[in-house]
Amino acid sequence: MTSATVDTRAVKQDGTVRDRAIDACRQVAHLSHEAQLLKSFATDAVDDGVHAAKRAMKSLRRGVEEFGDFKEEALHRVKRQPLKAVGVALGVGLVLGVAAGWTGGRLGHRE
Repeated sequence: MTSATVDTRAVKQDGTVRDRAIDACRQVAHLSHEAQLLKSFATDAVDDGVHAAKRAMKSLRRGVEEFGDFKEEALHRVKRQPLKAVGVALGVGLVLGVAAGWTGGRLGHRE
């Protein structure tokens, strides 16, 4: 961030009213410039946030649509091959049950 500097050393302590008024105007101009920079940074940050939120919503919608497609595909496969679906479900349940029992047994022996 670049900022303008105001050289106040040029005005002597016993400067005239005119010199003090000029110095005050310079300081006001500097503060106005700084305020405009801050406003610009805040606007950019808000715009970036809005853009990121829109991208996230678009990505979420795509994910929900893909999940719906996956669900429909799974239902279609189960209807076409019910025995295979039951076998896969049984196998997955068995593997998860063994893994849970093995993990639970190991945790019980540590205590």
